[in-house]
Formats: sequence, C-alpha cells, structure tokens
Amino acid sequence: MNIVDFAIRKPVTITMLVLAALIFGYVSFQRLAVNLLPDISYPSLTVRTEYEGAAPQEIENLISRRIEEDVGVVTGLVEVSSISRAGVSDVVLEFDWDTDMNLAIMDVRERVDRVFLPQDAERPILLRYNPELDPIMRLGLSGDDLIMLRNLADWEIRRQLETVPGVASVRIKGGLVEEIQVEINEAQLTRLGLTFGQINQRLAAENINQAGGQLQEGDEALIVRAVNEFQTVEEIGDIIISSRGEVPVRLHDVATVRRHFKERKTLTRINGRESVEIALFKEADANTVTVARAIRERLGDVETGDGEPTGDVEPVVAEGAEDETTEESEETAAAGAESTGAGPGAAVMGIEENTIVSTLPEGVTLHLVSDQSRFIENAIDEVIKTAQWGGVLAILVLFLFLRNLRSTLIVGVAIPVSVLITFILMFFSQTTLNIMSLGGLALGIGMLVDNAIVVLESIFRCREEGDSMVEAARRGASEVGMAVTASTLTTIAVFFPIVFIEGIAGQIFTDQALTVTFALLASLAVALTFI
Repeated sequence: MNIVDFAIRKPVTITMLVLAALIFGYVSFQRLAVNLLPDISYPSLTVRTEYEGAAPQEIENLISRRIEEDVGVVTGLVEVSSISRAGVSDVVLEFDWDTDMNLAIMDVRERVDRVFLPQDAERPILLRYNPELDPIMRLGLSGDDLIMLRNLADWEIRRQLETVPGVASVRIKGGLVEEIQVEINEAQLTRLGLTFGQINQRLAAENINQAGGQLQEGDEALIVRAVNEFQTVEEIGDIIISSRGEVPVRLHDVATVRRHFKERKTLTRINGRESVEIALFKEADANTVTVARAIRERLGDVETGDGEPTGDVEPVVAEGAEDETTEESEETAAAGAESTGAGPGAAVMGIEENTIVSTLPEGVTLHLVSDQSRFIENAIDEVIKTAQWGGVLAILVLFLFLRNLRSTLIVGVAIPVSVLITFILMFFSQTTLNIMSLGGLALGIGMLVDNAIVVLESIFRCREEGDSMVEAARRGASEVGMAVTASTLTTIAVFFPIVFIEGIAGQIFTDQALTVTFALLASLAVALTFI
C-alpha cells in the first residue's frame, strides 16, 4: 500500500505530522465548546397574543381561531394547536424537522401581521421553544428591606450582569415593587354622579410629558416639551375631578391615594428568609460554561474562614402564579446552593474590588442559588475520567495478552494520538464536548487499539519469519492493510448513518456517531502510518 511505503520511507515526516496533530489536537480540545447535551432545537413556534380582561371563550373566538386560519397554510407546517386562557392566546405551530425556521418565522410574522385582531389586544409575539431557555444561573439577594432589594436588583445588579459577554437577559422576581394606588370610594363616587372613566381621563390629562414642537430662535432650534408630571402623592390627591357649583371635587374626596407596592404572586425565600431572585439567560449560541465563568468573575468570590463556600442555602418558592415581571412561571433552583455574598457576621475573604459583591450595601447578601455550568462540568469530568480509566484498562488487558512491554507501549500510543486527532475533527465539524460526544469517545477507545494490534501482530509475525525491521513493517502492514481498512469501514457504516436520522433522536445521537466515526478514522490512519 502506498501509504505504508510512504510512512516507512519518510519517518521524520510522519513523526512531525503526529507531533503537529498532538499540538493541534490539544489546542482544539481547549477551544471546544462544553455543553451538557448536544444542541437541540425543536421545529416549533408559538404565537402569543395578550388581551387583558378577556375571557377564554372570547380569546378563542376573537384571536386564536383567526390566527390559526391565517397561519395554517405556511409551508412545512405539520400541526397547529392553540391554548386559550384568560387574557392570553398561545397558538403553537409544529413544522417538519428539515424546515428552515428563520424563513418560517418570517412567513408566520407576515401572515400574523395581516390578522384582524381586537383593538385592545397586544401585538402578537413569536416565541421559539428551546430547551436551553431555562436560566443558566439563579442568584438570591436577601436583606431586610424588600423594596431596596428589588430596586438594587433592577437598577444596579441587572445593569452590571447584562454587560457580561454571552448574557442575553436578566429577569428579576420577588421583592416589593412600588406603585401609586388610587382606591376609589364607590359609594362616594356614585353620590357625586362621577364615573371611573372620568377619573382615568383626569389622571391622564394631568400627568403628561410630551413634545410640544420646536421654537426657532435665531440659528438655534429649541425643543419644546409640555412637562406636568406628578411629583408627590399629595399632588395626585389634589387634582380636581369635577365641581359642584363653585366647590371643586378633588380626587382625595372620592379616593384614597397612597404609595404602596404591587400585588405579589410569587414569594422567593432562601433559608426561610424572603429574597429577590435574579435569573440569568444566555444567548442562543453562547457556551454555558464560558458564560457562567464570566458571571462568577463579575460577581466576585466570597469564602468563609476555612476557605469553603458559605452556607448550605436552600431556596424555597411559595406556591402561586409568576411575578408580574415574567411571563412564564419557573421553579426556583435546587437545594445546596452556594453563597457568593457577604452577609452580617460572615467571614469574608478574597473579595475583589469592582465586583458586584464588593459594592453591596451592608446587611445585603448575594447567594448563588443554582449554576447550570457546575452540573455540566461535573458530568463532563465524570465522562472524561471514565474514558481515561477505559484507556488504562485497555492497555493492561493488552499487556496480559501480549506479555511484551514494548509491544504494549507501541499499541498504547495509538490511544492518545487517535483521541487528539479526533478533537481536531470535532473542532472543525463544530461538535461540542457533551455527554453524548464524550460517551462516543469512551465507546470508541476500546476500538482504537484494534487496528494497531492487528498491524503490530502482522509485523511481529514477519519479523519471526526472518524479515528485516523495515521489510517486516512494510510487508506486515501491507498484508493486513486492506483487512484493517475494511473492518474499520464496516464499523463506521453502523454509526455514521445515524447523522441522517431526523427528530430528537437524530439531534441527540449525531454527536456520538460523528465522534465514533472520527475516532475510528484516526485510529486507522495511526495504525497504517505511525505504528
């Protein structure tokens, strides 16, 4: 075989190629994205329309059915279903697995824009379902003043975390959100012959901040604005609603105006203490582990006196609907969280300047409630350790059968070289390090040495027959070259077709099939050249 002759005639070239493969393989391994599972994208789309105050039957008749009829002819659409709830319509569209979702979104948006909806209904929004849309990290902010905690999370911590590379959005839940409440005395309102609509109109007319055109003064154009916004609660209560003869009727005559907070539908607790939850979501193409590390760097490090993370924090979410700032309810993270903030009485060490933790007010504690990247790193580390042990055991089994240390070491070289070459192919095929791809690599480690064993055994036989070292290498590798190639290709023929499977199974197992294929091709090349 020409490849065998080339390997024997050019040993320096082969050695340099192997060294280059080892270097590039290591670099590729460092740059491979790390995820728990392969990228999974469901070909589904949800059209959500909000119509406040409408009953489910009205939602179905006025919104859901109209949208279903218009989007039902979109190319590639398999099934249309809808969920009509009080105030919300969700029309779910499921497409073929080979549908280009970017084009499908444009087509659906075009048709939805033409649907005639009630005037008070909100503009429909399109939501892509993605299992990775769960937050990659949840933080808990606890302290004594829930209003201050909510403002701190909204105006300070959110702004700092949104600038972290890879963070798509930051959502805040819990705490107290201030609002001005006008509680109408219905009996007094009826007695004076007034209506709720009149009060709403007066409030809107008195609380304005709008453009008033331009004023030209020489070469300058000055922008004019009509600014008449309420500054205090007393100003709101003093506005004139109507008049009875010469006696004005003010708002505080028929209503109680007070500064209060919005009705809470979600309570977030850490160790039984009310707190504010901060959920962080990553961008679609961002790597979970990399983004989480950047977030932790921005948060800062806090340790107890013995160098361990503070506390075993158990978050609890009270039963109820979601907070008004979020659209979908979410479970607060699992128990066993790590504290990343300094609270009263905590022994604080290693707080870096310009981190979020270092700027927290006294008495405020920031907890790391859950971190998806930690689970991913642990899972990946376990698979890597399993693969390493598999390689060691494979070499031990070889030594027991070959009873020759030199031959065992030669065959053993095929494992790390083939694995690093596999990382190069994974990098260029944009395959991530995940449980499935590393599982495929662990599965293939036992097969990586098969080709090397066959080639080495053939060379050893030729040596026993009296051939020189060079001639034995040439004849031994050439005699089994086609057999080894055929054996490898038959194994690849079992795994590689998995990449053509559609659906969830195809998206999950494609990385595993590609990894096994890359590993076997690498082991074949190593056996016919380097071995």
